[in-house]
Amino acid sequence: MTAASHGRWRARGLSFGLTLGLALTLAGCDGNEGSASAATATPVMPAAMARGKVEVEGGLFEVLAPVEGTVESVTVKEGDSVRRGQVLLQLQADQARLDVDMAEAELSLIQSREHAQRARQPAARQLAERTAAAARAGAFEQQRADEAHQALQDIESGISVLESEQAVARQKLRQARLAEQRLTVRAAADASVLKLAVQPGARVGPQAGRALMVLLPHRPLLVRAELNESFLASVHPGMSATVTPDVDLHPGEHAPSQQARVARLSPAYSGSRLGEDAVRGSVRVVDCFLELDPAASSALRLGQNVKVSFHE
Repeated sequence: MTAASHGRWRARGLSFGLTLGLALTLAGCDGNEGSASAATATPVMPAAMARGKVEVEGGLFEVLAPVEGTVESVTVKEGDSVRRGQVLLQLQADQARLDVDMAEAELSLIQSREHAQRARQPAARQLAERTAAAARAGAFEQQRADEAHQALQDIESGISVLESEQAVARQKLRQARLAEQRLTVRAAADASVLKLAVQPGARVGPQAGRALMVLLPHRPLLVRAELNESFLASVHPGMSATVTPDVDLHPGEHAPSQQARVARLSPAYSGSRLGEDAVRGSVRVVDCFLELDPAASSALRLGQNVKVSFHE
């Protein structure tokens, strides 16, 4: 190889090396810029935020005393699951049972009297028809025919009166049975006994206004969030949300979040009852109801305070 050729190849190698080095340098700069861009990317901000509380659809069932009386027995305890129609407690019903027995006896007596009157009716009708025919033929006195006819009318009138008395007696019996049934308190729906505040021997009555027991119905939990009026235009039914327990955490801890969906918004404003807004009292809010995922409802407790973040 000549000296000139060697110089040309050396120049080409130097040029290739410079080009390769520049390409690597640019590639490294692009990678650093990408990493810096990813590191400085801002998180997606929620469309709105609110405080809320975990509730159950329709609220809790407060079992009150239907009438004044003494508790004879309590058939459940706290934590029990009950079915609709299941007996919860029984009030003393001796007088109510006696009233039912008396009403049944009165109805039976009236029915017996009506049965006796109806048994006399065919013979009385036959006698009235025969004496009337004999009187028309001149073979029987008209007065005797009139007396037979009057006797038939008396029987028929007596039957009508007894039918009316039976209707009244049946109504009395229904009232007596209803009064007896009211002494047996039953569950209005499938539920769990959340609180029990009565025991056998206690004197209770509706005027006291005290719940004998509190039932948690077997219905899905929901979140009632207080949406500040300034966020009202940003939230709509069907919107996604994240529910996080409102608790004090140690540094580095994170409360588990649950997914939810906006079910509906209240058509009316109200005053805040949660958080700082409740203290100020001047902030208007709209109740926002959120449906929880079935898995989320088991992780939250009734009455628990939560924070809600709404997302598009």
